[in-house]
Amino acid sequence: MKSWNFAIFAEQLITIYYQQAKVSSFNKHNIDLHRVRDMYNAMPEIWPDSDKWYSYTYSKILSYIQTNQSKINLSEDSVIVNIGSGGNEYGILDDHYHVDIAEEKIKYCKKYFVGNAECLPFPDDFFDFGLCLGSVINYCDPMMVISEISRVLKSGGRLFLDFEQSKSLQFFGQKCYDAKASLIKSFNSGNEDYIWVFSLKHISSLCRIHGLYINNVEFFHIISPLVYRITKDEMVAAKFTTLDKLAKKLPFLKEVSCNIILTVQKALK
Repeated sequence: MKSWNFAIFAEQLITIYYQQAKVSSFNKHNIDLHRVRDMYNAMPEIWPDSDKWYSYTYSKILSYIQTNQSKINLSEDSVIVNIGSGGNEYGILDDHYHVDIAEEKIKYCKKYFVGNAECLPFPDDFFDFGLCLGSVINYCDPMMVISEISRVLKSGGRLFLDFEQSKSLQFFGQKCYDAKASLIKSFNSGNEDYIWVFSLKHISSLCRIHGLYINNVEFFHIISPLVYRITKDEMVAAKFTTLDKLAKKLPFLKEVSCNIILTVQKALK
């Protein structure tokens, strides 16, 4: 018989209460997914080389995958879900099930499903591995997305999850800094955009509640968000991404980043 853990039970109650309190906030300030869909469908490229901010983000994602893929033990029989893929397989050559709201970006993939991350069209315990990259979760209710990820992953299955956090120098001194969830005005390859930003503590809590455990964390875009806050120019700010390596060596800066990538694993049954 499994032992009853009061701390986990209390955390679940607190999070459920918090989520119920926030439902009206998510509904009131709901991101227009039709606008998001149209924006991504119209983009010539999701990760354009000409946009140094996003090309750096893409390079960090690829580097993370290359570094950590060997720990996943994928085989030719592995079943992979790629949530919000935009048609990108990120160098993982195994068979993907692509899910995205932007059909134009995935309609040439072998296996694709038009839908959003909050309601995945797959049975329980179906996937060995998953990807949810490119800040997909920042357009969604994280409770619903993480619940769905946990549902469709097999026992012991892993997923790479990347998101934009609220503990960024872009927001230092503002109400949204390190907030559990806050809706902010942002940018996307020259387009004005609105996204949710979340604290790492909040995302970690949601993962634990849904039986997902964090195995690894990577922080990046540390100094560049502060430069963007001052200049409002993403191209200028992107020039400061070279300072990430130095910033990570400083204890008071290494976890204050715009972007985070996690490796999460579903608990064994």
